[in-house]
Parts: sequence; structure tokens; C-alpha cells
Amino acid sequence: MCSITDERLALIGTAIDELAEAAAAPRDNMSQAAMAERVAGIWAMVAELDPALAHRLSQYTGHA
Repeated sequence: MCSITDERLALIGTAIDELAEAAAAPRDNMSQAAMAERVAGIWAMVAELDPALAHRLSQYTGHA
């Protein structure tokens, strides 16, 4: 695995951790729209790393 991929995976992990923290902290009052936007951003990062995975996911969810 190249270092660029390692860096991207680390960014994805950080984004997931930050989202989990925000979701667990009701004081932040994160709206559902903001949370959905952050999840979509994470999926965009995953899709950039593995477009085939993103395509397979769309087959399961019915979203293109």
C-alpha cells in the first residue's frame, strides 16, 4: 500500500471518528442534514479510493 493511500485512509478514519464524536455529543446539536452531508463526504472519499466499491454499494441501496 502506498503512502498516499495510507494518508487517505487516515483521513477517512479521522472523518468517521469526528462524526461519531459529534453524534454522541448532543450539545453540538448537529442537524440530520449536517450529519448526512458529513456521511456523504466520507463515502465520497471511499469512492475516490475504490470506485468499484462505490458502484457495488449503489447496487445494494438503489442509489446511483
